Amino acid sequence: MLKGKIVKISYASPVCTQDGKSVIGKNGDMPWRGKVPSDMKRFVELTVGHSVVMGRKTWDSIPFKFRPLPNRQNIVLTRNPQFTIENSGVIVAHSLEEAVQQAKSETVWIIGGAEIYALALPVTDFLHTTILYEKFEGDAFFPKYNLSDWMNIYFKRFKAGEAGAEKDTINSGYLIFKRK
Repeated sequence: MLKGKIVKISYASPVCTQDGKSVIGKNGDMPWRGKVPSDMKRFVELTVGHSVVMGRKTWDSIPFKFRPLPNRQNIVLTRNPQFTIENSGVIVAHSLEEAVQQAKSETVWIIGGAEIYALALPVTDFLHTTILYEKFEGDAFFPKYNLSDWMNIYFKRFKAGEAGAEKDTINSGYLIFKRK
């Protein structure tokens, strides 16, 4: 909890790691984009009506037609004091504390990238994790954390093409961890 807000992280990563690291991106994008639409649908359902905090690189990676993410308060975190966004509905913050303080919702979703996850992980209350049962190479990684600090409170596996994952082309699992 930070500034009286519930902090949740949402991320996806292959179950097969790259050198022991959880891949979250490659070349400014998710290498599995379009392969797990059920995950994107769940992400939208979880975050609509809430504040989402993302780094500038994550903001830049969102296709222009989807920026800002609709029906959510978008907060972009950057170290660059000159960085601005023309859309007046988007807040630019220069620290995690400032971003959370600016959040209008009680729940604040941290949606990437790697540096923002690393900043937020120590104050995160819940991890919403999608694991992908396929190997992907990447250049951006979720920070390492001690699993013994977390309690798994939910797990569901999705088989591509079956109920809940009808349009997915790879198998996945969805887990929720709560900080102990």
